[in-house]
Amino acid sequence: MATITIQIYVGDIEDVLLNFNKMQVQRSKLGTPYSDALFITAAVAEPPVLVGTVSAPFTSLSGEDLTLVVNGGVEQSLIFASANPISIANAVNEINGIVTHLVAADDGTGKLKLTGTLSGTGGTIEVTGGGAVVDLGLSQTIAHGKAAHISLESGVDEYIFADLSGEASYWYRTRYYHSVNGTFGGWSDWIQGSTGASLASGVLIVGKIQLAGIDGQALSGALVTLVNVNSALISDGYFIAGKSKQIETDVTGAAETTLVKGMILDVIVEGTSIIRRIEVPSVGAEFDLLDPDLVLDDPFQIQVPDLPSAVRRS
Repeated sequence: MATITIQIYVGDIEDVLLNFNKMQVQRSKLGTPYSDALFITAAVAEPPVLVGTVSAPFTSLSGEDLTLVVNGGVEQSLIFASANPISIANAVNEINGIVTHLVAADDGTGKLKLTGTLSGTGGTIEVTGGGAVVDLGLSQTIAHGKAAHISLESGVDEYIFADLSGEASYWYRTRYYHSVNGTFGGWSDWIQGSTGASLASGVLIVGKIQLAGIDGQALSGALVTLVNVNSALISDGYFIAGKSKQIETDVTGAAETTLVKGMILDVIVEGTSIIRRIEVPSVGAEFDLLDPDLVLDDPFQIQVPDLPSAVRRS
């Protein structure tokens, strides 16, 4: 996932405000004919929600595994340990005891309901696999949160909307909306947003990291420095000359940034003595900055200060 921004120009803003006070946004992942278009804004920011299609008791759930990725972080998994048949209460308790950044609950009809704790387009719940998928009626899909509708303001004719879990291939459109009387205007043309990068999206990849403290809590506000140690790289006609980039973890302990495929980087978690040198993958859309398979030397090299020897005195 990447942060995709779209710029929206409103002509004659004062005239528009006579009939509307908001803008709604839809996203299409597939593009033409845009049959998968979904709203990614709502009256207020909303978290992602996934609801199963099978009602408890779950007769064959015991011993099955479930793997999830929440907010684009690291994959989390559990194996259901209760004896069959498993009630919705026991299934909920097992998930809540292991999986973080979401809340499992009964949807009121005995089906499993998963709700993320992060509202907005940055909040996601992705079911990535496990035998429990069939037992719970969960498809291997991803649910997105929604941002609040864009508020129109007098004298402001240019707006920027950020989709925090987008891709360069996604399409977007907007329309005016009145939040009191429910009227709305026609849709704009479909457009693709921007990653803010000059290079083609095909040579870029999103690097991710998720950190926790020794108490198991998400480590927010942690700084991670990425240092370019191999400047001899030309990609999409550009010589990659930038020396370093710093990212900061959010409330879920996660951070991400767009990188050029094939780079050699030192990944440094500030405030620790750990540094690792990796080669950024040349394929795919995203990767884990702490993936040991990418390391070019020891997986976690300890930094040793280069101090001069003390002068010997007799």
